[in-house]
Amino acid sequence: MKYDVYFNLTKKLYSLRPCEGPNKGKVIGHCTSVSMRDVQFRVSEASRQRVLRDKQKNVHATARGIVTHAIGENISIDNGQELTPNHAKSHGQAITYCPYRSGSFQQYDKRGNLHDIESAAELLLDINGNRYAIE
Repeated sequence: MKYDVYFNLTKKLYSLRPCEGPNKGKVIGHCTSVSMRDVQFRVSEASRQRVLRDKQKNVHATARGIVTHAIGENISIDNGQELTPNHAKSHGQAITYCPYRSGSFQQYDKRGNLHDIESAAELLLDINGNRYAIE
């Protein structure tokens, strides 16, 4: 099942919101770490413009994909495909999102330069600062 995943600034955890089924559009849980595959990075430009205008953050950027591992508050998804930080670091590139810098998620190349990224084969997000995409 596909989920939209985003960092919840209040809880300091990742929120999971299903894209289909009876709970579509409702946050069903929060977790410290999420592994995903077949990921599309999505940014609502209208909501981003509101952030730039009002200087107040809102949920407008998500990673949408199939969650392969997420354990946390009110949620447990584990199909044996957890992406470890070591594997993600050695095979992927760090990603970031800042609405004041770009209207897209961005990926660091080996020289530390930022480039827009639209999708990833695999993604690891955790509250320890690991945010890695594998293309």
